Amino acid sequence: MDIEIRRATTDDGPALLDLWHGFTEHLSQYDERYQHKEDADDRWLQYFENQLVDSKYGAVFVAEADDDIVGVIEARLTGDHPIFRLSDHGYINGHYVVEEHRDEGVGDRLVEAAVDWFGESDRDITFCRVDVIEGDDHAQAAYERMGFSPVEHVYERQVE
Repeated sequence: MDIEIRRATTDDGPALLDLWHGFTEHLSQYDERYQHKEDADDRWLQYFENQLVDSKYGAVFVAEADDDIVGVIEARLTGDHPIFRLSDHGYINGHYVVEEHRDEGVGDRLVEAAVDWFGESDRDITFCRVDVIEGDDHAQAAYERMGFSPVEHVYERQVE
């Protein structure tokens, strides 16, 4: 099957909303707080249309097979740190491939599109990051296979 990777357009919003639901369902398997709120669909579509499409600081790439969107990745540029020597860098969010197209290289191709976009930026981007939810060993292994290295762990404690 031929997969095309391209930049998302505003017209892709409704199809991407379906993938976003898949992404949030995946995350909520590990942490129920990732279930979305009642008005989340409208808010996500507004965010997608107003802050991601044709943005100087962000891009969304989709994987398309037979006119169906089967994967997505969000690439964002983030500024350097005011105190530490963390320079401008890329951040990957919302990386998701529908189950029937996993393990076909679609996710890897989406990551490469994001990394290429980071490299084309007029900012001196030398690294990018992605968060992996605790317990998702498959995602962790996939990112490490693609050259990502763990750099920090986020810990959380309940406040009563």
